[in-house]
Amino acid sequence: MDFIKTLAYAGLGLAAETNEKVKGKFEALVESGRKADTDGKNIVGDFFKTVDSTKEDFETEFNKNKEKLEEKFPIIKELEEKFNKTKDDVTSKVNETKAEMTEKAKEAKNDFTSKVKETKEDITKKVSNLTNSNKEANVAE
Repeated sequence: MDFIKTLAYAGLGLAAETNEKVKGKFEALVESGRKADTDGKNIVGDFFKTVDSTKEDFETEFNKNKEKLEEKFPIIKELEEKFNKTKDDVTSKVNETKAEMTEKAKEAKNDFTSKVKETKEDITKKVSNLTNSNKEANVAE
């Protein structure tokens, strides 16, 4: 019987020791994760700051090179102006067409709605007349 008690105590001791070690390891992993999360935020933030500054530098260089090209080849500026005018014209025409189509759709809806109301009223009158004439015919009999 003492041997079984000893084994039971050894098993409980092993479980308690394992539990403490697992808790310690778990807490260390959680702390490591928190640190990685903080470092990760800094890395991502730094990345976007670098991208923004690089973008600004690229745009500046692009504009400088564009101006140089326009000086050497004036037709480029003319083509760009024509393109922008055409783009504006097309955008304007699309917006006008959209407005016209919206107005026509509203008018068609209103026409349809009024015709449906007229038809409903007409049918209601006919049913009422039919009902009244049936009542009169029944009274006459």
